[in-house]
Formats: sequence, C-alpha cells, structure tokens
Amino acid sequence: MNIKFNPLNSLLIVFIVTSLVTLNACQERTALLVKDSSNSIAIERTGLDGKYDPSGLAKRVAKALTEDSILSGVSTVYVAQNDSKIIFKGTISNQTFLDRLVTVARNVRGVSEVDISQVEIR
Repeated sequence: MNIKFNPLNSLLIVFIVTSLVTLNACQERTALLVKDSSNSIAIERTGLDGKYDPSGLAKRVAKALTEDSILSGVSTVYVAQNDSKIIFKGTISNQTFLDRLVTVARNVRGVSEVDISQVEIR
C-alpha cells in the first residue's frame, strides 16, 4: 500500500477539528447565557416571591423588621429604597431600636447602604 502525504488534507483535518472545538465552546457559552438570562433580576428588584418588584428590597427589609423579635412592635418607621440603598423615615423611641433597625436592614441580601437621617428619636 502506497500512502502519499498531502499537506492540504492535513490542513483540512486541522480546520475541521478546530471548527468543532470552537462550535462546542460557543454552544456551551450560549447555554450559560440562556441560563443566566432567566435569573437577571437585580437583587434590589427581587420581591418577596422572588419575582421582579421595583420595591422588592424595601419589602424584604420591612419583612425582616416585622420578623425581628426586638422590632416586631415598631410601627412608626417606614422603609423606602433608592436602588440598593435603604432609607428609613419616621420616629423611634430610642437609640437601641434605631441601631437594631440598621443591623437588621444590613443583614438583608442586596442592601448596600442604610440612611437613617430621616428618623427622629422621641
């Protein structure tokens, strides 16, 4: 059997293998992008039910406050949000409660900053 080496055949084989590897990598990246696009809600816009909610972070902070044994009776403080910043408004009876508000809010996933400048201690 007489086999002749043809450089064009080798080049064709390298091209086919390279194309298959590139195609496979593109398919894997596409699959990841499709998977990630279903979870693309920003954490500060994720509501109590895990779906999009423009006030999602404020609602999750408010829920955490009502579930806290120390703060469960506090009803004179309101929660607002500006992106991932939580803003408290209203009145509270003492500094200990105010400090607890800040601690509970900071422990909610997605909170980057807590503003208490609009809370008055009475």
